[in-house]
Amino acid sequence: MAIYLLSGCTKEPGLVKRGKSQIIIGPDDPRLPDAVIHLSADTVYVLATTINRNKGEMLEIEPGTLIKVNDGLSININEGASITAEGSPSSPIIFTSSIYTSGAGLICSSCSSGHYWSGITINGSAGGTNPTQGSGILKYLRIEFAGAGQNIYNSLPSLLLINVNNATVVDNIQISYSSFAPSFEIQGGDVNISHIISYASNKSDFYVHGGYTGMMQNILVYRHPYFPNELSGPVLAGMYISGDGDSTTSPVISNLTVLGPDLQRGTNLDYFADLPERRTALLTSGACRFHIRNSVFMGFPKAAFYIDDYSTAHALHFGESEFSSCVVHSNDTSKTFYLPVGTYMPYISWDFKGYMLRPVFKNQFYLSSGQFLFADPFNYDSKPNPMPEPGSPLLTGANFDSTLFSNAFFQKVDYIGALGTENWMVGWTNFIPLQTNYNN
Repeated sequence: MAIYLLSGCTKEPGLVKRGKSQIIIGPDDPRLPDAVIHLSADTVYVLATTINRNKGEMLEIEPGTLIKVNDGLSININEGASITAEGSPSSPIIFTSSIYTSGAGLICSSCSSGHYWSGITINGSAGGTNPTQGSGILKYLRIEFAGAGQNIYNSLPSLLLINVNNATVVDNIQISYSSFAPSFEIQGGDVNISHIISYASNKSDFYVHGGYTGMMQNILVYRHPYFPNELSGPVLAGMYISGDGDSTTSPVISNLTVLGPDLQRGTNLDYFADLPERRTALLTSGACRFHIRNSVFMGFPKAAFYIDDYSTAHALHFGESEFSSCVVHSNDTSKTFYLPVGTYMPYISWDFKGYMLRPVFKNQFYLSSGQFLFADPFNYDSKPNPMPEPGSPLLTGANFDSTLFSNAFFQKVDYIGALGTENWMVGWTNFIPLQTNYNN
């Protein structure tokens, strides 16, 4: 049995949370049949049963509420139901494991799920009988130690959005230590998301597919060198966009940063799987379409931008997709832009790189991660700082000149990547949840 311990398992007294009463919500709890379940900030809730909200029902959660969830359980917001979980920068809502800090975060290759809960699933109304009905608000919240299921091969993402439309608010969310499924999965719909962090995921960070056509901005993918383990599967990507065999998936993305492990001490061998194994900062697949601008891809050992099918490559080549004003790096500079041989004949990776570095696209290719001038991105055991330093080339150069990117959803910032001079992570994020004791 192989066991992988996450870093920083020491409990620090300064991070102990105290002073609130605790209520266990089990399968016979009288709240469950109510049309509105209201969780208040003056109480700590332990979920000992899955919570399902069905058509016409609501889950309301106050700012600052702590919800601890037993292994394998989930929160499901079904079509026609809604959730209002709107925290604040000083009082985020926290969903975490009910297991003590020293137990949560163990990954065991022969265990069914480890100490992880399943996550939050929202089934929206896009494409249904009431396609304009929103599913609620998710804002200023953290989801920790989720991404499990009945077994390691049947797990749910920490946050799964299915056919969620743009009347739903998804903003300022951090997911940390997702286990056997991606941090975020967006399947269909057109929900717009912003100020989103995936940290230390064991699987891919974002899996976007199923006809999703929404907009995304200020997205930070923050890999940890210890992850994945041998259970990561055939795909490990910071951003994985798949058309599922057709061209309906077409996200519009600006200010995405993917920070790989950059060969830091302890970098897991799974990052080094030989191509064409799909280990990359950005993977586009399955006849998808995409529009990506003003983004950063740094520190994956083998590849930064990987295309693995003819239709996806053809769409990029002939302008149906876009990749521009981006900065790209991988540790193996010969595979930074990777096109498997035979995917898009007669072209190979060298042609792909040359095409994407044409001046018209305004992309940049960095040989070294030091060129980005991030402040302290690899201080995983304390307080990592992925902000660009003064003088970083990332602080200027963004481009929003087009019909798609001029949409009012996009903040017209100067910086490239998820972060500029203003730190939108202050107050509500936590990069050391293993050192945070929620159980006192």
